[in-house]
Amino acid sequence: MTLQTGAGSKVVLGYQSDIDTVATEGFVLAVNSSSLNATRTQNTAQTIRGNMNPVEPFEGNLSASGSITVPVDSIQLWYLLKAAFGDPTTSGTGPYSHVFKAGNARPFLTVEHQFTELATDKFFRYRGCKINSMALSQGQDGELVATFDVVAANRTIETSAFDASPTSLGFARLKNNQMTLKEGGSAMSNAKMVDMTVNFNCDTSQYVIGGGGILGAIPDGVMGVSGKVDALFEDTTLLEKAINATESKLESTFTGSASSALSILLPELKYTPADPGIDGPQGLAVSLAYNAYYTDAVEATSVQITLTNSEAHA
Repeated sequence: MTLQTGAGSKVVLGYQSDIDTVATEGFVLAVNSSSLNATRTQNTAQTIRGNMNPVEPFEGNLSASGSITVPVDSIQLWYLLKAAFGDPTTSGTGPYSHVFKAGNARPFLTVEHQFTELATDKFFRYRGCKINSMALSQGQDGELVATFDVVAANRTIETSAFDASPTSLGFARLKNNQMTLKEGGSAMSNAKMVDMTVNFNCDTSQYVIGGGGILGAIPDGVMGVSGKVDALFEDTTLLEKAINATESKLESTFTGSASSALSILLPELKYTPADPGIDGPQGLAVSLAYNAYYTDAVEATSVQITLTNSEAHA
């Protein structure tokens, strides 16, 4: 028996035309991990038969979800941002600028875990997937990664891939030490870390009669954009913004080169007040949660992500 390894596994992504139609073109993702999996509950019957033995359980609905964590870069990330936000607005002639905003139509996806070290190749195919959330922790010393939570309508185990020759994507890594941060439009030099989560609030309750216990639809909900800023406690400027409910904005930029960059702009946000604690004798930090929104920002979105790379993606 051959043991399948994580190193020998592949995660392949494709875009569907609707929730039911499996993608035909696949793209191989470089991932740190993928926990996408399917379960089907075994429900307990309440049948009484005149003895104390339990009766055979019956199958409930299938539930498929998990997280895909990827290194942040300026090429591969385009495919996941398209999955999360829909098609971007692209400009330039090389390098190209791809602007992703909230509100565009979001595609359904096919995601396939390919296990080809087994005696017989197996392809765990997740159909009708949607990105349910995107999380990014920026700053500090670790690897810059993004985590995409995925929900799926169905999972099947196949003996052949949905694309026999998937495209291997280019890769241009971006790093925490390439980051600059603006707060309220001005450079912020005392921030330690910025967390951001974009939640698309997908509705995973839409099981339909005759569907065999799988989802018939996965509607999007109202987005939530939230996170946290950790900064050196050198003054009360940021805290006073929170106390006074003053509107502000955040912009993170990662620049690898003129043709490899990522910018994340939250044009309108407010902080939640939280006083710094005295946790010990060393330097103190202020940690403020925030919620972003859209009211009247010229960008007309609660979150705008601009990816710069050398590919037109036409």
